Amino acid sequence: MRSRVPRGESVVKWCSAWIVAALWLVLAGGAAAQQGPIQVEVMVSQISEEPGEIDPRAKKLDQKLRGEFRYESLEVLTTRKLSLAANEVGSVGLPDGKKARVRPLQIDGNSVLLAVEVEGTVSTDVRVNNGHLVVIGAGRHEGGKLVISLEPRW
Repeated sequence: MRSRVPRGESVVKWCSAWIVAALWLVLAGGAAAQQGPIQVEVMVSQISEEPGEIDPRAKKLDQKLRGEFRYESLEVLTTRKLSLAANEVGSVGLPDGKKARVRPLQIDGNSVLLAVEVEGTVSTDVRVNNGHLVVIGAGRHEGGKLVISLEPRW
């Protein structure tokens, strides 16, 4: 059985179809790579077993942690909004003098892969859905524990 080789006008149509398909793939990939910056709300808090209040600014964090950890008080120490492009590093100072660094690695549809590093404590990659909260422990601090919550939006 002989394979049919396009001739004349068919060759032009065949090549044109391949060129259009290749351009579409390049442009579609480029659009994903050129996604605008994502906004990451970073909240640094302290949980403690000492009696106290639950900071009203940390309602969403408290709901997430309540079933996971025992604590009597939750205090928001600082909040910061970072606007980060892919592979751009943003940092937030912690009360113990260390820094937490956040870097978006990859956005896939409704989730983002974030590289997170807390100096001398944690280095991890986490995948987070748009508008969802992820919490990372950042060590002990003044009779409690530091927790960092990250909430990306785009």
